Amino acid sequence: MDKKLQGLYSRRFHRKEQKDKAAVWKEICTYLEQFAGRGRQDCVVDVAAGYCEFINHFRYGKKKYAIDANPDVAKYARGRVKPIVDGIQNLPCYFQEGTVSLFFISNFLEHLSKRDIQKLLETAYRLLQPGGQVWILTPNIRYVGGKYWDFYDHITPVTEKSLIEAAGLAGYELKTCIPKFLPFTTKSRIPKAWWMVRLYLKLMPLSGMLFGEQSFLIFSKSKSKWREE
Repeated sequence: MDKKLQGLYSRRFHRKEQKDKAAVWKEICTYLEQFAGRGRQDCVVDVAAGYCEFINHFRYGKKKYAIDANPDVAKYARGRVKPIVDGIQNLPCYFQEGTVSLFFISNFLEHLSKRDIQKLLETAYRLLQPGGQVWILTPNIRYVGGKYWDFYDHITPVTEKSLIEAAGLAGYELKTCIPKFLPFTTKSRIPKAWWMVRLYLKLMPLSGMLFGEQSFLIFSKSKSKWREE
C-alpha cells in the first residue's frame, strides 16, 4: 500500500507542481494563523501530511509532527517537524490522551469511509488537550459537483453540514465554519501562483463566495466536557 501511495501521488503532482504547492501553502498558512492562539499550540499534528506543506509553514507549535502512510513524508518534513510514517489509525501509539493542541486535516476525509471518518474524529477528540482543536479543510461536494470524482481515491462526499453533524457526535463544539473557502484543487485555474493566492485571501470572503469549493471548519474539544469525564 505504501508503494501504491508513492506511485499515485508522484504521478498526480510532478516536481514543479510540488514546488508551486509549497509556495501556495505558505500564503494559506499565513492566513490560517489568525485562527491560532499563540500561547496554546504546544503540540501540532498534521494528519495525512503528504508533502508537509501545512506543517512546514505553520509557525506555531513547540512540537510539530507530520504523520502519513506514504514514506515520502520523511523526505519533505523540514525544520522542527518530526515525520511519522504510519497510518492514522495508529495515532494513539504516538500521542497520549489530552496532549495534542491542534490536529490539522486537509483534503483527506474524502479518502475515508464514513465509519473511518467518525473513528478519526473520535480518536482525535481523546488525544486533544482541553480546548484543543481540529482544523479541517475539505472539498465540499455541494460546490465541487461532479469534479469531486475526478480523483480515483475519493470515496466519501461531504459537506460542511455533514461534518458538523459528525463532529457533534464525537463531542466537538463548532468554532468556525467557512463553507466556501478555497478552490477545489491546486490544479484549478484560479488561483494558482502564490501572489494570486495572496490576493485571493485578501479579498476573502468575496473571493470565496465566487470561487470557493472547499470548506474550512474548526472544531474544539469542550473544556466543560473534559471536566465531566
